[in-house]
Amino acid sequence: MKRLLIVPVLLLFTLAANAQLFNVFGQDIGFVYVGPKVGMTYSTISNFSDMSGSTTQYRIGYQAGAVGEFGFTSKFSFQTEVLFYSRGTKMDAVNSKIKMNYVGIPLLAKYSFKALGFTKLYAMGGTFTDVRTKGEEVYSGVGAQTVPLPSGFKKYDWGFSFGAGAEYPTDKGIWVIDLRYDLGMTDLTDSSLGSTKTKSRSFGLSLAYKLDFVDLFSKFGKKNKDKNDNNEGGWIKRVIDSSL
Repeated sequence: MKRLLIVPVLLLFTLAANAQLFNVFGQDIGFVYVGPKVGMTYSTISNFSDMSGSTTQYRIGYQAGAVGEFGFTSKFSFQTEVLFYSRGTKMDAVNSKIKMNYVGIPLLAKYSFKALGFTKLYAMGGTFTDVRTKGEEVYSGVGAQTVPLPSGFKKYDWGFSFGAGAEYPTDKGIWVIDLRYDLGMTDLTDSSLGSTKTKSRSFGLSLAYKLDFVDLFSKFGKKNKDKNDNNEGGWIKRVIDSSL
C-alpha cells in the first residue's frame, strides 16, 4: 500500500530529473502540468444505518492536495493526485458523526474536448487508493465527546472514481473546476462489527490551478545557470584584481 502511494511522487521526480517530454521520431510531444487543489467532499457510508440502527446522512468535509497531469495529446492524458481529505457520515438520531481522514492517490485517465462554448471540458475515470490517518466518532449535544473509532474499522479504502470538469487557461496557468464521484469497493468494517457490508460513497467539488511543469523547470534551471555564471565571473574578476 505504501509503495503504491509513492509511485506518482517518484514519477514526478523522474520527470524533473530529465526535464523533457516524450520523443517520437525526433519530435517532443506531450505536456506535464502540476499545481495545488482545494475543495470539499460530501460523503456517507452505505448500509451504516443497518449496522448502527440510526439513519445516516451525508456530511461535508474537505480536500486539499496537489495535481499532476501527464498528457500525450491535447485530448488524452493521465492524471494523478496526492490528496488529504475528510470523509464519513452523520447520524442525526444520536447527534453524532463519523469522521475519517485519509491520504489518497487517484489514478485517472482523462479525455478532453470542446463543447458549449467552453475552451476545454473533460471526462475522466479510474481508481483511488486511500490510507486512513485518523478516525473518530464525534457526539454533540448533551454528553458531547469525541472517541476513537473501534479497531474494527479498516485503515484503507479502494474503489472507482468518475469525474468531469472544465478548464480556463490564462497567461500564467490553468484554472480547473472538477466534480467527482468516488465509489468505494472495500468493506470499511470487519467481522468484529457485524456482517453488514459498509462502503464509502463520496462526491467532491474542487478548484485547482495548474502550471506547466517543464516550463517551470526550464526557468528554474536557467536562473541557477545565470547565477552560477555570475558567481564564476565575479570570482575570476576578484582573482584578476588581486593580481594587479
